[in-house]
Amino acid sequence: MATAISLGLRLLGMVVGMATTSVLARYLNPDGYGVFALALTLGTAAAQVADMGTTITVSSRIAREKESAGRILSTGLVIRTSVALAATVALLVAAAQGLFGQSSAVVSVVAIATPLSAASILTAGATARFRPEVSSVLALVQGVLWLVAVVVIARTGGDLVLLAWFFVAVVTLQTGIGVAINRRLVPLGRPSWSEAGRILALSWPLAISSLAVMAYYRLGSVILFHLQGAAEVGYYSAAYKFLDVAQLGPAMLVAPLLPIVATSMSMDPHRRKLIFSLATRTGAVIGVGTAVLLIALAPALVAYLYGDDFGPAVTPLILLAVAFVGVTLGYVGTTICSALGVARPIAALTVTVAVVNLAAQFWACARWGAIGAAAVAAGTELVIGIATCLLAARTMASRLPVREVASVLIGGAATILVLWLVRFPWPAEAALAGGMFGVAVLVSRALTLADLRRVLSRKAL
Repeated sequence: MATAISLGLRLLGMVVGMATTSVLARYLNPDGYGVFALALTLGTAAAQVADMGTTITVSSRIAREKESAGRILSTGLVIRTSVALAATVALLVAAAQGLFGQSSAVVSVVAIATPLSAASILTAGATARFRPEVSSVLALVQGVLWLVAVVVIARTGGDLVLLAWFFVAVVTLQTGIGVAINRRLVPLGRPSWSEAGRILALSWPLAISSLAVMAYYRLGSVILFHLQGAAEVGYYSAAYKFLDVAQLGPAMLVAPLLPIVATSMSMDPHRRKLIFSLATRTGAVIGVGTAVLLIALAPALVAYLYGDDFGPAVTPLILLAVAFVGVTLGYVGTTICSALGVARPIAALTVTVAVVNLAAQFWACARWGAIGAAAVAAGTELVIGIATCLLAARTMASRLPVREVASVLIGGAATILVLWLVRFPWPAEAALAGGMFGVAVLVSRALTLADLRRVLSRKAL
């Protein structure tokens, strides 16, 4: 029920977020939107680096060690805040040196919000307590505030730097609200050096992994900016926004999954295998189903939300829709491995993939711009998704449901083929895509009514 409430809030937040992006993109046009998107990408990358795997580590430990929850949470907050401050300094120095070109001034303002992102680790306590709706409320609050700020800027004709200051103000308000809400769920205790040592000992492989993920997930925009300019970044970022919004699906899936998996090794083997199978099958359905809808509606979505100036974003969106299948499977696999403390193989995998990805990005971006960046992202995410699910299967001593996942992929491909052969107005195509894919899932028994009953039962899992 908590996940269902959270999903409703996230859906509302998705609508607010897309409205914000539409207003912003139409106001700034591709060049201006590319400059601002690059600044937000760098700020997000710095926040990801600052996390260093502490959020997952803290959440998993709180789920297992309830009596020490306050001390664990406060120590994790201190660790993340310290690293976030260092990341902020690094961004400010790089911006002062002009390393981000015309985006440097905006980056220097957005960087100020990076230390505030450290407070998001407080949601680890809510996750461990099966309260995923808390993070959804905070995301919705931030989305509404940011929409108001963007509308004010668009109506008054404000510049990019003023827009960046509004962003910092929104993050500050959201942080204050988040601290007030989360302290009631898990009151903070006194940080300790011994607790910090335990957290870092568990999270250092995740820290390496997060650096690698940041490299292949965020630095593509930086490479594209230097090789092709702000407009190509604008097209790529406009397409990627749909993936950022769509990630509410896998985020809702792993929110209850993490605390369940954290204690799964003490469960009956049959129960553990059931949880893994259900998680991977659900992840495949969410990923492929979302990809089918994005591919079917790509031209209509881009034209409606961004306008004709962003027409070149359609092909990158189609390629990134394919990437979303890997993103969803990666959510499942990485969450399971991280919850059970199996982080070193994930770190080795992501570092290897990041090296290959960056080399491919330089080549693809130079030749094809945003389309090349999206193609490399699709290949990268698919490799990560499949590999992490295989690692998760080994960790939980379970079998990957290959037949069910393959049937979902075949059903998605068949649906897309029919939509390409028969053209309808976009509302009809959306209904046809959803209906065909849903029937394919049920006929192949990739998900069954029994699975639904297990999810809705308080005792089944």
